[in-house]
Amino acid sequence: MLDARRKVVRRWAIVVVAAALATAPNTAAASPEQAEPGPDERAVADDTLVEVDVDVLVATNSAAVASTLTDLSTEISEQLDAYNAANAAVAEANTKLADADSALSETQFLIEETTLASDEVVVEAFISPPAESALEVLAAESLADATVKQNLLDMDADRSASALTDLQDALAEYEELAAAQEEALNAAETARAEAEAKLADLEAALDAQAQFVVEVQTALAAQSGEEAPTDPDEAAARAERISQIEAAITAAAEAKAQAEAERAAEEARRRKVEAGIMFCPVDGNVSFTDTWGAARSGGRSHQGVDMLAATGTPTVAPVSGQVVHRGTSLGGLSWYVYGDNGNTYYGTHLSGYQNQGAGWVEAGTPIGYVGDSGNAAGIPHLHFEIHPGGGSPINPYPATSAACPGH
Repeated sequence: MLDARRKVVRRWAIVVVAAALATAPNTAAASPEQAEPGPDERAVADDTLVEVDVDVLVATNSAAVASTLTDLSTEISEQLDAYNAANAAVAEANTKLADADSALSETQFLIEETTLASDEVVVEAFISPPAESALEVLAAESLADATVKQNLLDMDADRSASALTDLQDALAEYEELAAAQEEALNAAETARAEAEAKLADLEAALDAQAQFVVEVQTALAAQSGEEAPTDPDEAAARAERISQIEAAITAAAEAKAQAEAERAAEEARRRKVEAGIMFCPVDGNVSFTDTWGAARSGGRSHQGVDMLAATGTPTVAPVSGQVVHRGTSLGGLSWYVYGDNGNTYYGTHLSGYQNQGAGWVEAGTPIGYVGDSGNAAGIPHLHFEIHPGGGSPINPYPATSAACPGH
């Protein structure tokens, strides 16, 4: 990607040089024996030419100055639009990532259920082998009794086969969804990197405009200190030229204001991210202990921290980022926060949502309420996870304990 500063600086430098050549007095052609300046000499001459020609341009061609300022303002507007579009792409990528995360969680729950069913099949086969069941049919006292027992045996066999098939299907689906989640995660990371690049282009365009404006204002200040022309027409032309240039600078400044505001907001957001402050996910009385790795149903191990609190206690975004609300069979009402710091935060078992569809939120913004939805019936709490870089979860207890003093 070509740096925006080089593009816009070169653009106005070419305008300056062209204007200078158009307004410079004619001179005698160089003699045949005159040596062509070397590369270093040309570089020095070009630098000097640009510095000198800004003065000449301001003194002779207000239209060229205004045109260059317009070009620079257009460049800023285009870069601002590109930056906003990149941010919209980040939001869309995060929404797709939330869909993938939610589908993966749903399949994990299905695997747990089907694993329990298949385990029961194995246990039942061990306790009552198929051969013994067949002997029961043969030992039936009547044909009707034997028929009933055979039908029951067939039904058990069908259920057993279905349980094992369901487990295999769920495992296969999990593999596909895990690949889709990885793809969505990579797409979200790419979108965030693109947004960072667009912000750099915007900053470069703003810097290029500021550089040119300073050059023009310096030239104006120098000329205002010069003795005014004695000829009334020349004096009027000079005043008109200066007025046009000042009007063009004012217009450029107005066009720049929105982009500056966007950049200032982005810088403020970055400072918060760099501070590394995490809010306590539960905004109220809460208690929790380190239960990372504890056994759970279906052979699972606990991959979060269970934050016990009264139903309806607000839950907040632990960091600034984009919030997406999704529900699953296992967790019930849930939220994902795709943090500006690149990490993903997950909270579930909510009783309700807050700021649903808000998109980007600051750290500490209410995004839901503690509840017992999903498989937490009767035990209101927030199950909270931290996924560095959007990958596998880590034990959230140390960071959560530090963010929730007195828990």
